[in-house]
Amino acid sequence: MGSDSSKLMKPEEIQSQNPVVVYGSDNCPYCFKVKKIFEELKVQIDYRNVDENKVYDEEKQKLMNFLKYDTIPLVFIKKQFIGGCSNVKELEAKGELLSKIA
Repeated sequence: MGSDSSKLMKPEEIQSQNPVVVYGSDNCPYCFKVKKIFEELKVQIDYRNVDENKVYDEEKQKLMNFLKYDTIPLVFIKKQFIGGCSNVKELEAKGELLSKIA
């Protein structure tokens, strides 16, 4: 039997060459908005489509279990959980989003 820890993933365990990682879905308008915000800021992101990749879907679920967070997108900057679309929009409106990435 697997331990409970096998159902959990901490943000610091995310493996990416990119400082910005987003777990999202093709059918999620909030995921699209987040991608567009980063695109407009000319920030490359590691977009992990959970519809197309089973490993990403499993990672998303383990992260959600750890974070006790149940919606997508899941946005991480430098392995820190930022939140979802409203959190990204709020940071961008305050002018703080780019400084978190730099």
